[in-house]
Amino acid sequence: AVATHLFGTGGSVMMTVMLFMAIVSTGSAEGIAVSSLCAYDIYRTYINPQADGKRILLVSKIVIVVFGALMGGLSVGLHAMGLNLGWVYQFMGT
Repeated sequence: AVATHLFGTGGSVMMTVMLFMAIVSTGSAEGIAVSSLCAYDIYRTYINPQADGKRILLVSKIVIVVFGALMGGLSVGLHAMGLNLGWVYQFMGT
């Protein structure tokens, strides 16, 4: 509301773009963290210690797709059960 009051419609657009960028950046960082952990700490350490860069990159890409699908399915399931951010805030006591 403040951005709209100060900058008009352009302020609303700026806030929307910044919010979108923050959410996408958070999701990207989470995906990269999970894929790196799985590819290097699990796959390369325990499954295939002689894995080369191409193989690790392939495992990383597969983990990103699987992790994204699982998190998407989880979010759809939680939404179907009626668990949303309102529930989270109520559960936290606010």
